[in-house]
Amino acid sequence: MSKVLLPVENKKKYGYKDNSGQVIIDSQFDYAEEFVHGKAIIAVGDKYGFINENGNIVIEPIYDDVYNFSEGLAVVELNGKKGFIDETGKIAIEEKYDEVNSFCEGMAAVQVGYKWGYINKNGETVVQPQFLDAEDFSEGIALVQLGGKLGYINKQGQFIIEPKFSYAGSFNEGIAVVAENKRYGFINSSGDFIIREKYSYAGDFNEGLALVEIRGKYGYINKQDELVIEPAYDWVDSFYNGYAAVSKNEKYGFIDKTGKEIVPVKYDNVDSISEGLISVEVDGKWGYLNNNLEFVIKPKFDDAHEFINGVAEAELHDKTVYINTKGEII
Repeated sequence: MSKVLLPVENKKKYGYKDNSGQVIIDSQFDYAEEFVHGKAIIAVGDKYGFINENGNIVIEPIYDDVYNFSEGLAVVELNGKKGFIDETGKIAIEEKYDEVNSFCEGMAAVQVGYKWGYINKNGETVVQPQFLDAEDFSEGIALVQLGGKLGYINKQGQFIIEPKFSYAGSFNEGIAVVAENKRYGFINSSGDFIIREKYSYAGDFNEGLALVEIRGKYGYINKQDELVIEPAYDWVDSFYNGYAAVSKNEKYGFIDKTGKEIVPVKYDNVDSISEGLISVEVDGKWGYLNNNLEFVIKPKFDDAHEFINGVAEAELHDKTVYINTKGEII
């Protein structure tokens, strides 16, 4: 099992334990997050910086806010303005923007006043601020809002699909969900409809399937617009690792991509299937089932999430805790 460092609170100070429960970094910070790519956000007082996995401060806590690194750069905020630092802590793009998104596909959306545009990693404005809203680039295309309508641009800022939609999602698996006149359909990256606008609601394609609403019930279609799972549910989620959460009559369970209920729709809520454990809620408390649908961790938590490397984040008595696959608090 991979070693994972987990932030833990002790007497209002944060440090880190590994997933065996051994203290690795003593409690000394006023705030701490999980490690991402070898660095973790911490706070000293009300200022934020980063430490490495040895607990050494690698970027001094001098900022009013910081985000995790993405594509080698991290968002920082100082005196109400945002910019970017590199992994050494050097200012890469000065703090001059009112709002920014993290870098994605080499571009970051930035806000100047009330308008959004895009910059590259050199801090050069590639697309002038002109949009009411701007999403991250996905598959080389970004969703933007102009004049109350949604459309798509390329990395040169040129509209490849004109802003004409009342609702639109980012491209995923080469397809985007869009809506006009309260009807949802799907387009390709050329803007051509591959599935006409006929659904009351539709979600993004994920793992080859998209959720759709038909006459108040939800099911799933494939990219050929074939109904793969009949609309029998009051609510459904997108597929993730081959499974999707579904709901009927205010009860929840999981289905697989054939529509088979692998976890019966009888629980008060469900969260995830991970590492052979299924997190479910019963009478206001969360626990975990095994693949035989037997409770291996009794419902006692206020919330419970997926296991990663044998560790899951949970809530107990209004406090975040980490548990192992036996349900023991680390």
